[in-house]
Amino acid sequence: MSDYDFSSSRTSCACHCVKLIVSLGVLALILWLSLRTTKPKCSIGDVYVRGLDKSVNSNNMTRRDNHVSFQLNLKNEMKDKSIRYNDITLSFYYGTNTSYPIGNYTFDGFKQGKGKETSKSGMIEAHNMPWDDAIKVVSNGSKATFKVEVSSRIKYKIIFWYTKKHNYVVENKVEVDNTGKSSAQQIRFCFGVFGFTLFVLSFLV
Repeated sequence: MSDYDFSSSRTSCACHCVKLIVSLGVLALILWLSLRTTKPKCSIGDVYVRGLDKSVNSNNMTRRDNHVSFQLNLKNEMKDKSIRYNDITLSFYYGTNTSYPIGNYTFDGFKQGKGKETSKSGMIEAHNMPWDDAIKVVSNGSKATFKVEVSSRIKYKIIFWYTKKHNYVVENKVEVDNTGKSSAQQIRFCFGVFGFTLFVLSFLV
């Protein structure tokens, strides 16, 4: 009789352990899904470099309009979390590296709602722009290349609280033809150092 009770007790204990492990696994999965974040999409559009527009410039002009207009596009694809941005700085360079910085622009920080898209327009005055090289490129039917680095610090609102701030850096390549207009392509995205992984582990460990 005592052997039977002991065996039954062990079986019951094992069942409770399995249930506990399964429950903890389900809880961890639910917690991970609720804490999971997706970095906002970023692009630079509607770039217009008037100094490269052949319709308003002549080859023998000694002075060109050095203004560059653009539009910053940010998209929060999360339907259950909003995003808070610190000030957003855009750094412009001629070429695909940082050898020729031509200007900066800063947008004030703001809150972006769940599943929302935000577009902000701006304009810089390009300094130290190698116009001769850029004009030669577009005159040959090619495209002048610009690099735009977008940087900020962001935090996510999950239910009632905000996460810690994370570095947010996106590099965009912008190609401009002889109309002065552009096409843009995101070329690299950075989200802190192991930002998302550490963020999830900080809640699960």
